[in-house]
Amino acid sequence: MIKKVALLLLAAGMAASVHGADFSVPALSLLTNGQRNADGAFVLSTRVDIDMLIAGGSKFDAWFKLGFRNASMEDYLQAYGSPTTLPDAPTADDLAAAIRRLEAASGLGLRTAAIQIRDVLGTPLQLATFVGHLDVFCSGSDFPTLFGSNDFATKFRGYMYYPNGIDGDINRTYNGLHEVYGTGVRLSLPGSVFIPYLYAYQDSWLGAGYYSTDARIQYSADGFNVEAYAGASFPVSSMGTYRAGFLFHYDTGAIGDFYAQIGIPRWDPSTAFGMDMLYFMFEPRVNFGFGTLTLSLFFHPAWYLQQETGQSGAMEMRADLGFGSIKEGAIKGGVESELSYDPNLTAGALIVDAAPYLQMIRNGVRWDMRLGLRAFPFPDQWYGLFMPSIGVSTSF
Repeated sequence: MIKKVALLLLAAGMAASVHGADFSVPALSLLTNGQRNADGAFVLSTRVDIDMLIAGGSKFDAWFKLGFRNASMEDYLQAYGSPTTLPDAPTADDLAAAIRRLEAASGLGLRTAAIQIRDVLGTPLQLATFVGHLDVFCSGSDFPTLFGSNDFATKFRGYMYYPNGIDGDINRTYNGLHEVYGTGVRLSLPGSVFIPYLYAYQDSWLGAGYYSTDARIQYSADGFNVEAYAGASFPVSSMGTYRAGFLFHYDTGAIGDFYAQIGIPRWDPSTAFGMDMLYFMFEPRVNFGFGTLTLSLFFHPAWYLQQETGQSGAMEMRADLGFGSIKEGAIKGGVESELSYDPNLTAGALIVDAAPYLQMIRNGVRWDMRLGLRAFPFPDQWYGLFMPSIGVSTSF
């Protein structure tokens, strides 16, 4: 597999140079988490995320993105070094172990292939046809690129804070309210402060033969950042399923800023409406000169990315006291505290954690170091108290 990655990188670079396209690695990150596993042993698990992008075009935009993602490089290296073999009369456990080894040896695949035509029919509209992952709704991550705003997205997302994914599914983690994934088209109208979008696609979160459509708007001006969307999927139930949500951020410029994500990732009109359908993130941030206090409340939805989360009714309350800033040559440090409650668990439903952390950027490389400490319930083995995380990310 390592040879395949190298060959694909070489082929991509050659293709880009021959056809005058740009080849880049927009994201490369390593995230190592340490925690006690089900057998009681303290193990390290390293997640690798690499995006390789080929983009170009004069009258049109085209981009092709490959990605290498592996939730545990330790399992990947073990699977790569030891080929999968089965005994002459394999048992169910043998087959399950072989499948796990094959899954661990994977990771490289297509992320996105898209072509976008500008000035459709002489209008400012842009029409893109795509396959794969496209846009993430209401995360806030794309506002700095689109509008030149500051990075205001919450840090309480992704695998740094959810290393086991959602309900044990390491291919899904909380980031925004929805993500377009499938085969379809996107119509957009670019602007300096306001951008509307319309999507129609076969939804790969649901599978072949299921379709989705979404309308989305983004606005950024004078410290206000707003995004909203609404969508539908069919034929999922007798009446289809629907979703909607919005992101709101306001920066006062002095006192602090306010961030919120509120949405319904999935609503089936044929079933009763419940509060567990709600995705709710409420996050005020207060600046006091030399530091920042961030309070965060996250209410988990029953559904996310078209699948059940198994975390209906779960909630997290966090407080983050930080000092310094995250920019080239600077250092930010602080302490996080977390109180979480998950009514779906029979044991460990209530958890209290604390985590000192350190963040810095040196020579274009960002370092995020965090030492989680389990205060309650206290683990059986003393080393279960420690949950370190080290993230390293950069781009080329």
